[in-house]
Parts: sequence; C-alpha cells; structure tokens
Amino acid sequence: MKKYLLTTVSIILILAAALLLTPIGKRCAALFTLTPTAELATLHFPEAYYQGEEALKKGNVEDTRHIIEEGKAQAKDSNEYYRFEVLDAKYYFYTMQTDSFMNSHHRLRNYIDRNNRRKDGQIRLLELECEIQMGVYEAKMTGRMDSAQYHNMKALKMANELGCDPNYRLLILINIADVYKQQGRYDQSVTYFREAIELGDSMGMANATRATLIIGIASAQAAMHNFEQSAKLWDMAAEMKPLMEPIELFNYLNNRGNDYYLQGKYRESLGCFLELDSIIANDPNKLWERMFERCNLSDVYIKLGQLERGKALLDETQPFFTEQKQPIPLFYLITQRIEVALEEGRIADAKQLVKENPIPEWMIPEQQLLRHKVLMRLYERTEQWKEYSEQMNKYESLHDSIASNNMKMRFSEAIMHYEHEKSLLDKQRELEEKETSFRWAVALLLLLSLIIVLLVVINVLKLRERELRESEMRNSIAELRMKTVRNRITPHFISNALTAEIMAQMNGKEVNLDSLVQLLHRGIEHTDIEQSSLTKELEFIQFYCSIESRSVGPDFHLSIDVPDGLDTDQVQLPSMAVQILVENAIKHGLKARQPELGKQRCVWVNVKPQKDATLIEVIDNGVGLAEERKNKERTGLRVMRQTIFLLNEQYTQTHGRRTGKPLMDYGLANYAHPDGQRGCRAWLLLPNDFDYILEKKEDKATPPPTKIKK
Repeated sequence: MKKYLLTTVSIILILAAALLLTPIGKRCAALFTLTPTAELATLHFPEAYYQGEEALKKGNVEDTRHIIEEGKAQAKDSNEYYRFEVLDAKYYFYTMQTDSFMNSHHRLRNYIDRNNRRKDGQIRLLELECEIQMGVYEAKMTGRMDSAQYHNMKALKMANELGCDPNYRLLILINIADVYKQQGRYDQSVTYFREAIELGDSMGMANATRATLIIGIASAQAAMHNFEQSAKLWDMAAEMKPLMEPIELFNYLNNRGNDYYLQGKYRESLGCFLELDSIIANDPNKLWERMFERCNLSDVYIKLGQLERGKALLDETQPFFTEQKQPIPLFYLITQRIEVALEEGRIADAKQLVKENPIPEWMIPEQQLLRHKVLMRLYERTEQWKEYSEQMNKYESLHDSIASNNMKMRFSEAIMHYEHEKSLLDKQRELEEKETSFRWAVALLLLLSLIIVLLVVINVLKLRERELRESEMRNSIAELRMKTVRNRITPHFISNALTAEIMAQMNGKEVNLDSLVQLLHRGIEHTDIEQSSLTKELEFIQFYCSIESRSVGPDFHLSIDVPDGLDTDQVQLPSMAVQILVENAIKHGLKARQPELGKQRCVWVNVKPQKDATLIEVIDNGVGLAEERKNKERTGLRVMRQTIFLLNEQYTQTHGRRTGKPLMDYGLANYAHPDGQRGCRAWLLLPNDFDYILEKKEDKATPPPTKIKK
C-alpha cells in the first residue's frame, strides 16, 4: 500500500512543478495569491486592559480589580490612565454598583470634554467607549430604549469614522440588535444580528460570539412566534454550549426558557430556568443574573399553579430590583403579583395593584402583552366587559404590530435574497469576460486533476479490495461466534423447563407432559431463528408463563402492557430475548420469594416506544438481587450479552458510530415498587431499523437463507 501512495505523491509533485514553471502556470498561480491593500491604522488599548476585560467576562472580578489599580498606578500619561477608567466603569456595571458606575463614567466624560478639541485618536476611542457604555446602561438599567439606541447609533457612526478594531463595530451591532428586540422591532433586530454575523465571519469570530448572535436571532424569532425557525437556531446554539462563557450560557438558557414559555410549554421552560439557577446559584458575582432568572422562574411556577413557590421568589426578587431601580423587572414582577392575587381570589388586591401600576408607554412590548393578558382575565372575572374590550383591543393591536414586523422581516429577507442572486449573476458575467488565456490554465489544471483522480481511484480500489477480504474474514469469525452463542440457549432452556416440571411433580402436582413437550418444541423452534417479531415473542411468553405458573403457584400473575397504536408485528428483536428476562425473573425472583396470603407474585412486561427505539421492561416483585449475586451472570443473560455485543459490532462496522442512532442495549438492577415492594427491573432497548440477523456471506453453491421480513 505504501508503494502506491509514494508513486501517487511523486507524480503529483512532478506535474505540479512542471505546471508552475510554465508562463501560464505562473499566471495561474497568481489567482491564489492575495495582494494586500494599504494597512489601516487601528487603535488599541494597552494589553493589560484586554486582560482585565477577559478576566471580567469569566467572572474573575478580583483579578480585574487588581489590573485596574495596577494599570492606573503605572499609567505613563492621562490617556493611559483613563483607558483603565473605561475598565473601571465596566467593572462597576458588572458588579451592579450603579452609583460607582455613573461616577466613573462622569470622570471619563469630563476628561474627554476637556480634551476633545485635540481630535486625538485615543480621545476619540475613549469617547466611543463612553457611548457604548451609556447605550448598555440605558438599555439594562433604566429601560430607556430610545436613549439607548441614540447612544448605540452614535457609537456605530464613530466606529465607522475611526476605522478602529472591527470588534467594536461587532459589539455595537449586537447592542443595536438587542435594543430593537426589546422595543418589539424584531425585523430590525434580526437585520442587525445578521449584519453582525457577516462581520464576525469576515473576522473569524470566536464560537462564543457566534453563539451570542444565534441566541439573539432565535429569541427574536421566538418573540414573533416563529417557533419552527427558532428551534433550528436553538439546536445550532446547543452544539456550542460546552464552549460558552458564563454570560453566553446565561443568555442561552434564559432565552430558551422564554421560548418554551411563549409556546405554553411551561415544564420545558421550568427545566431551562432550574438548570440556569443551579449554575449561578452559588456565584456571588452573578447576583443580578440570578435575580433576573428568578423573575422568570417565579412566573413559570405561577403558570404551573405552584403559587407558594412563585410568591417566595417574588418576595426575594422584588426588593432587589426596587433597590436597583430597574423599572422593567419591577413591572414584570407587579404583573405576576396581579396574577397571584387573581388566582387566590383577592380581586380587590389585584385591582389596587392595577391602579397603582399603570402600563408606561415606553414599556417593552413583551411586558405589555403579558400585562394585557392578565388584565383581560381580571376584567373577565369581574364582568367589566368594557374594560375587557379595551384591553383586548390593545392586546390585538400590539400583537398585530409584531406580526407586521414579522412580515417586514420576511419581505426584507426576500429582497436580500434577490440582491444576493443578482450579485452572483454579475460576478458570473465578469468571470465570463476574463481573458481566454486562463482557459488554458484551467485545462492544464483539469488534466492534472484527472491524473490525480485516476491515481487516487486506483489506490482506493486496492485499499477497498484489501478491506473487503478483511471484512469477509471478520464476518466468518463473527458467524461462528454467533452460532456458538445461539447453541447455548437450547440446552439451557431444556434444562430449565425439565427442572421446573420435576419440581412441580415433587410438589405433588399433576404431570402434564403434553404441555411440557409443546413448550420444548416451541422453545427449540425459537432458538433456530435469530430474529422474531414482538408479537410472536409475547405469545411465546404467555404460553411459557402459563406452564411455569404450575411450579410457581396460584398466586402467580403475568401482566403485559402494550400501548395502543403500536404494531408489534413491526417491532423486531433477537428471538427469545424477552423470554430470557421473564424466565430470569420467575426462576431467580418469584420462586425464591415465599408465598404470602393475599399477595400475588407478579411479572410485568411493559413495552414503551421511544424516539428511535422501543424499550421493553420486565419487572418483578421477587426477592431482588442479593449482594453475592450482583456480579454473578446467569447463562441466559450471558447469552443475551454476547448476542448484543455481536449485533452491535456488526452494525458499527457497517454504518459507523456517527449515525446518531442508539445501539441495542440491556440492563438488570434492583427495583423499588411504589407500594413499597422490592424486586428487579430488567430492560431491553431495541433500536428501530436494526438488523438482528448476523450478516452471512453468500455461497455461490447454495442459495442464501431467507430472512424474516420486518
């Protein structure tokens, strides 16, 4: 094999060298070389500043504080000092020290105003940071979205004029998109998020940043009730979950929980918020995030009817946001208070809260919609139909406005698609107008590619021939192993059946050789085939248990639960697989348990369809697994384990391990019943579209065996 590879590589190198040495080759090589344009003078802060910013993103506030103090102390001039003042303001914002943030921001603004006449690039960069900070402050702290957007747009204009680090422009685009989303202008939000993605792709942005953008678009789509589209985006973001920084993880879980909430899937929403709560519960630097998440969590508890839990979280979060003077979370919490009062029948309290807390005109649409819905319920309960009608009109008007934004966004996407297609056609026309001399270069490249492809094909054919021979050998070995495994079942089954009949006779029960012979005959038939349907398997289990009941006793009971709509003829499995589990439950579980007056010894066989598989449970109320028996494997279970191993090995060799589908599996463990009884639970996982017959190579002298159709 090495000889073929060396030959291929040598020929490729010779042809490539010959091509590049020709005049056409040299001209063709120029197609793959970029000529750099004039360098843009980019403006940066000191390296220590970026280290402090990175530490702050990771929540290492003490390291950030140390970097700030050291940077200010060692600053060479005023510009450098105030660069660390920028980081100081970010630190105070992150740690929710609002007054300290504003003091730091004012110091920075005063310095800029005193020196703005110099038109120094560093001063302009500090001014850009000031505008970005105020945009975030207005959006997150005060809820004044118009003011936030004013600062964001001003910052974007400055970034374009300065030609500074593109990361500034990327951050500003994200902030603008986020504010548009808060304002309910979801079409504009998605537009800016997508512009940010295009810029980020050109910069080679980190996966964490990409996750932030995808989360933003997904939450905007969810707000417009485009849940099918948002689900695709959430799945994309979930793949990057292990790479997310704490702030990206917060945004992902919080916004995905809101997505489920808007769909009315409160259980799924609760799962997201509880997962987020467990992550940030013990982080002292995530107090704001924890309180914000618990605002959402209390609402979900209220929607699920768990009012006490919801009220406890309201009592915890409302004082915090009152102290922080943040109107949007407070408005949300008051809406929940009204709903709790309504649920508890305290109509007077609900009306008082409504009177004291009207809906501000500047409130974000999402919160307005929630309040209108609660007010509609209140007025319906109190039969105030005029007020109910007013609230319904406001709700529908706001909802229609969101739908209109959705249509605008779709129209905008269609325009963008048209412009993209037009751009592609223009480029294609330009390529067709190129000099014809390049066609010779392309022809030479095609010839070289053809030679390379031919050599690769030859090598691949040689390799496949070798792999085929190895595969045939592996399959032959596996076939022999499978026959050995299957041949163990017959003597094991016969031995157990005869033992059960002998024990029944010893206990004075009537001999029933006809039933025994029929059982043995059916058992041998099942061991002769490798694959069976679930229908036949359950029929055999019922017959087997009807005979075993003679040796167990009159208190034995078999229950088989198959859900309606499941076609057991279509569920395939290795023959006698379930029988082995049932036999194990009777022999080692029920028979070992002494009969008790008024109690039955039972075996439950439960069939449960899953996403890509069928789960079969065999549960008993026998003696369970003793400590000395847990590591001791019975013959039947040993046969099942070896069968599963061989079938899974065949599947992974044929399809590979990256199919995303489950493999066949089983397990056995002690089980505690809801009524306090103990026993064992054995389970068998049967993947859909799985071949339970070991592949055999066809012999030209004999026809291939007929497989059972699924």
